[in-house]
Amino acid sequence: MAIGRASLALEAGNDVLARIGRPVAQRLREASVGSWTDRLEGFVYRFFSSRRVAALLDSLGILLRTHGSLEAAWLSTEAQGWAALEAFSALFHRPGADLGILVPQAGSQGAFKRVNLFLRWTVRRDALDPGCWTALAPSELFMPVDTHVLQWARAQGLTSRTVADRRTCLEITEALRLVCPEDPLRYDFSITRSGMEFKNTLGNTGLLGLPPL
Repeated sequence: MAIGRASLALEAGNDVLARIGRPVAQRLREASVGSWTDRLEGFVYRFFSSRRVAALLDSLGILLRTHGSLEAAWLSTEAQGWAALEAFSALFHRPGADLGILVPQAGSQGAFKRVNLFLRWTVRRDALDPGCWTALAPSELFMPVDTHVLQWARAQGLTSRTVADRRTCLEITEALRLVCPEDPLRYDFSITRSGMEFKNTLGNTGLLGLPPL
């Protein structure tokens, strides 16, 4: 759901979680393929239809039953760098699953923003990110590039590109690794929120008032 106005994305995410129920991982593991369609009836957020979100939940359930956890699924690819992003994403695209842009396709030239953002949350560990994974080090992460990050990076001279695609993501990440090799995403939250505050896309999330970099 990490797209568009932050307050609306949070609302949509909470709606999906409420429909899944708790404990989330157990509910996903136990649900049979196709059973989420009725539970998500009427849900829509941006271009994420109930049908595609149901397909995503089905894929999550299959991965959890097969590998035990998403981290174990990541490790099963035995890939490194950007190839690992593609291999992990490919696990969700089982035959017949229509995920749209919820999970990028391998070979896509996109920036894999939502996958990279997910990895930021699971790998980094501080006051912002819970960091429950040990399969990756923060130094291996790629910047989750959206319009806010791209605007900041262009203003700072980190890239001259105008599209938030894979090449742009790699350029920005490499530039940030020169500043902080062990954790190039250290400033992601501040960079993103700065752009969101400027464009007034935060909404009522309680995240305003951050100091500038």
